[in-house]
Amino acid sequence: MAAPASGVLLGLAGSDAETLRAIDAQGSGLRVVRRCADLTDLVGAAMAGLASLVVLDTAFDDVDRAIIDRITRCGAVGVLLVPDGEEAQWSMPGWIVLSAAAGPAEVRGALQALARQAVPPPPAGGWGGAATQAAATTRAAVGGALVPGEPMTRPEQAGEEAPPPPGAPAAGRRGRIVAVWGPHGAPGRSTIAASLAHGLARSGGALLVDADVEAPSLVELLGLPEDSSSLATAARLAAHGRLDDAGLARLVAPIGAGVGLLSGLGRSGRWRELPPVAMEAVWGRARHAAAWTVVDLAGGPIDDAVDEYSLEPGRGAMAAELLRQADEVLLVGAGDPIGVRRLLQLLGDCEEALGAGRAPRVVVNRVRASAAGPSPARAVRESLSRFGGVVDPILLPEDPQAADRCVLEARAVVDLCPGSALGRALAGLVDALDPSADCSRAARSRRGNTRAAGDGRHGRRRAH
Repeated sequence: MAAPASGVLLGLAGSDAETLRAIDAQGSGLRVVRRCADLTDLVGAAMAGLASLVVLDTAFDDVDRAIIDRITRCGAVGVLLVPDGEEAQWSMPGWIVLSAAAGPAEVRGALQALARQAVPPPPAGGWGGAATQAAATTRAAVGGALVPGEPMTRPEQAGEEAPPPPGAPAAGRRGRIVAVWGPHGAPGRSTIAASLAHGLARSGGALLVDADVEAPSLVELLGLPEDSSSLATAARLAAHGRLDDAGLARLVAPIGAGVGLLSGLGRSGRWRELPPVAMEAVWGRARHAAAWTVVDLAGGPIDDAVDEYSLEPGRGAMAAELLRQADEVLLVGAGDPIGVRRLLQLLGDCEEALGAGRAPRVVVNRVRASAAGPSPARAVRESLSRFGGVVDPILLPEDPQAADRCVLEARAVVDLCPGSALGRALAGLVDALDPSADCSRAARSRRGNTRAAGDGRHGRRRAH
């Protein structure tokens, strides 16, 4: 007895008659169950489980990567038809990407390859596992060939040479991402992120990204005119497969030597403009653009639950995915009893957020005797060690004079006040991430020049 035909949903711009006949041909093992009128119809059919295979044209009703992501979450994969030359931009796990000029027989062959695999429904934990399985079985279905749409294998998994050290100037090499995260409140994440970007720019350029979906502030902190969000624009271009290196470069606002900014959302309600599937493409472009990408994230525990009705990613999905991809994660807390307690609470969520075997670098900001006792550094270290198992936290001192001056002049601390106590500590943090930046030596040099100039003008000042 012949196996039942695999159901197919069609979402094609223009006439679909020839494709329909090719798919429904006798002996194909396929059957078109719905010719969808628009994206709402297509997503609804996929959510209802009418079929597990899809033929989708990117010219059909303003398709974007977020829509394809929702279809995949329904347990469906398929063939994506894209304009010639745009195959790489539309790469999606589990999907076979073909030119829109591909003939009906070629589309049918790709569907038959997908039909030979059993695409499991998304697991309870979300879409990632299903997508990974779909991509792996897609390769097997076509005899081991690399299928457009399958994620690239990491060099360390393929036995190839690992990425070069950060800051390597050769073109095409993979930059690194550091995510600046922490508990709720205002422990100074944005201030630290801005200084990290300026310091790491010494290693081959840096890109600063304001991905705080709750209270973005880097535009104000750095004195830039309020404008439309360049990060949202990048995500929108990526969602439609139109973000390239030149396009990203046009969106970046220069804020210093070798460092630029992708500005954040104007208000928290716009978080849906940063879908994880589009932001993954943005992060990939960012890795090409600079040796380091510094991302300022919203504080607090991250809830990446998927909406059970719409299958849309939640408010924290973008940050959750970034934390899993980032090369470095800084967990920033405040150096007072409330801040340390919040930091310890968030540390308990880190293994789930970052993945097994990964731990963040713990940074405690504004460490001061007035809030932590006569030996504040020792008190903070002992608390983190005893209750959180943190052996070597990075402590940043309270330095209101330098911090306020930088806010007033809209400059990063490492850029404007490198010789201050806070500037030197931040330079040390930069060097901990990338020793080739040698930011501490530069800070000492500028501090010495400032002192010499001050002594010449005003005579010797009494040390405080």
